[in-house]
Amino acid sequence: MESGTPVASVIIQTFNRSNILGCVIDSVLAQTYAGFELLVVGDAVTLEARGVRFLALHAPAEKPRGAVLLAHGPGLHPDHGITGELRMHLADRGYTTLSLQMPVLGPEDEGGPAYRELFPEAAERIAAGVAFLRGRGAPRIAVVSHAMGSAMAHEYFRTKPDAPVAAWAALSFYGVFDPMPFPVLDLYGRNDYRGIRWPASDRKRILEKVPGSRQLAVPDGGRFLAGGEQTVLREVAAFLDATLR
Repeated sequence: MESGTPVASVIIQTFNRSNILGCVIDSVLAQTYAGFELLVVGDAVTLEARGVRFLALHAPAEKPRGAVLLAHGPGLHPDHGITGELRMHLADRGYTTLSLQMPVLGPEDEGGPAYRELFPEAAERIAAGVAFLRGRGAPRIAVVSHAMGSAMAHEYFRTKPDAPVAAWAALSFYGVFDPMPFPVLDLYGRNDYRGIRWPASDRKRILEKVPGSRQLAVPDGGRFLAGGEQTVLREVAAFLDATLR
């Protein structure tokens, strides 16, 4: 690649085709145009829930400290924004990560009540992801969720009280969650949506009863924690280091 900032990104998602990935990379690198960066976003795998196949991005660690399942926000994909940053940051720190494609609706329904109809399917997708990680020997699993993904993760915990999960990092959770039998990290932006900020004191009272739990209003975090990504990466990693050890 030529020096300087690339003007284009080439993104490769490997969808159960590891046998041809090397040829694909060689083909991209053989292009005469050099002003690009090549990104391989993960080992894409196919999971199934309720008879529907869906995508997940799996980044296995060589000597994993634990496993992390990620659930993204509304209308997005498993490598978008803070979810994608967390996926790779935690993998670099020695955690196996699995980022799920959650059910999504169109932009007109973003964050709306219509999403609640998708919660049962979302809970089953998370269950499928947890089963996938356990099937690969993950001894301790944490869930890291963002925005609508946090509401969907809460539905999973509500309907599966014996879920084999050791910790939950809930980013920009709307409303108040139920008491959990494991440590919870409640992160939200100081300038987040009112429906996230205003119930924070109620969530904090719940967390005070669960050892290892904490709450933080990210000072530079806006709506859905935009602008506070570096703090989120640092705080989530520290929380997992303490709870999955």
